[in-house]
Amino acid sequence: MPAPVSADEAQRLARLHALSVLDTGAEPLFDALTRSAALVTGAPMAVLALVDGERQWFKSRVGLDGPNGTPRPSSFSAHTILAEGLMEVADAQADPRFVDDPLVTGNPHVRFHAGAPVQFGDGLRVGALCVFDREPRSLDETQRQALLSLALVASEALELRMLVLEHHPAVTASARPGSDEAARLSQKLRASEAFLDRTGRLAGVGGWQVDLDTDEVQWTDETCRIHEVPAGYRPTLQEALAFYPPKAREAISAAMAKGTADRTGWDLESPLVTATGRKIWVRTIGSIVFDDDGRPVRLVGAIQDVSIRRRVVTALEASDRRFRKLFEYSLGLICTHDYEGVLLSVNPAAARSLGYSVGELLGRPLTDFMRPERHAAFRAYLLRMFRSDRDEGVLELVAKDGTLRVWQYQNMLDDEDEDPYVLGHAQDITEKHQQALNLHEMSVRDPLTGCYNRRFLDDVARRSAHGRWGCVVIDLDHFKQVNDTYGHQRGDEVLVAMAHFLSRHVRPGDAVIRLGGDEFMVLLEDAADGVVESVVSRIEQDRADAPIAFTLGWSLFGQETTLEQGMAEADHQLYRKRETRGKAGRN
Repeated sequence: MPAPVSADEAQRLARLHALSVLDTGAEPLFDALTRSAALVTGAPMAVLALVDGERQWFKSRVGLDGPNGTPRPSSFSAHTILAEGLMEVADAQADPRFVDDPLVTGNPHVRFHAGAPVQFGDGLRVGALCVFDREPRSLDETQRQALLSLALVASEALELRMLVLEHHPAVTASARPGSDEAARLSQKLRASEAFLDRTGRLAGVGGWQVDLDTDEVQWTDETCRIHEVPAGYRPTLQEALAFYPPKAREAISAAMAKGTADRTGWDLESPLVTATGRKIWVRTIGSIVFDDDGRPVRLVGAIQDVSIRRRVVTALEASDRRFRKLFEYSLGLICTHDYEGVLLSVNPAAARSLGYSVGELLGRPLTDFMRPERHAAFRAYLLRMFRSDRDEGVLELVAKDGTLRVWQYQNMLDDEDEDPYVLGHAQDITEKHQQALNLHEMSVRDPLTGCYNRRFLDDVARRSAHGRWGCVVIDLDHFKQVNDTYGHQRGDEVLVAMAHFLSRHVRPGDAVIRLGGDEFMVLLEDAADGVVESVVSRIEQDRADAPIAFTLGWSLFGQETTLEQGMAEADHQLYRKRETRGKAGRN
């Protein structure tokens, strides 16, 4: 999307061409500004771009190879000179103005841009000081103010250039020592240098220069502060290098030699020991200035204390290593899955719990490891997870050998990335779960007959509101006489035999219960029409095979009829049968 042309385009271009700066060689001041911009923002690339009629031309650039300019229509600088203040583009690939810019579509594949217009006192804007990065990002407020300040320094420098050109050829005479013009130019230059020094202090960026003919070293006050030496300190080249440990010194010397040979400069992060013995890390950017014959004459550059950033990066790297070790070696079961339940990562402990390798689990939905009847519950879990950001409970999974594993989980949703995912942490409680089931089973079983006992009725009562149930109650006839005549051991044998008799005549899922003494009950779940009658009929037909005579009654319950009401109705029927039989016997 081409940038529109401003109303003052003609005046702006006239001012730019009057500077006679287009297509000129490198100048230390402008190179120092771009290096400072890169250092203060932490950006790998920076340019001082001047916007001509059909192109943007780079007066100075850092970290950017290739042509010394690009076409104007879709350039960043053409838009920046129209902006009020700083223009920041978080992601150029998502901005329709820059998707076709050569710096975005090709090398160096720019994603982030921040630029401050270079503006003269009368409002005319001739270019921009810009920084670039290959990753989407943003600047903090301190970095934004520093970039604006550096752009103001660039504006001051170009205005000084214009002032000199406007007074040529009489500038020699008018700028003689002691003249008013010389004093004004000198004051303007000192003010600009002071402003650049204040900006350097704000950004924590110092400047330096080495004369290759004399090895004379010059440091700005901020460079002295970084080295913890007095302002104005003038070290020799060997003294300047001595602040670095031997290995870092070798790396810097090699970078300087290579940069001089191939004219590329260097950008290094190195340890440094200050004059007080404090150990810090610094970032040093350097380049070579050549004379008209192509001979290197000066090294110029910038330096910044990056110890805090280095410590933050080191701490993040250490934190990442600790997390990876925790993930790899934790005895807890850790995994991540997406919003469809597909596994994105699994730690070895979780894989071992299921008997699979990590590779066999990744990319598969968790439903692959569940019984079909649990799929609906898992879908409900996913809905809860993405509605409330966290969930906890118990998950049943089928291991590779077909056994059932039980995980107790506490999961949370991480939605800070573009694709949200669930971070899950669980414990394998299979043995604990089985022990609990065993204890519960023992608590609801009659130790003599193996039938369920009265405690089992509590579970049935909670479920009886759903579906239709059948209830058959059985009383043993004259059981007291067995105990009195043959002893309690024989009575126990009769009870066990009766339990087996009833179990043979009911469906596999039905429950045989010993209510106590000589009373039994059969509970039939999902008792559709005729089911209870069929069971009662089988029991009655085989009455002769029973170990003892008995009387039974039955009923239906569920939904609007409670278990207690169903048992009462069955008991009532049993008593009626016994009373009828008693009357028949007396007659």
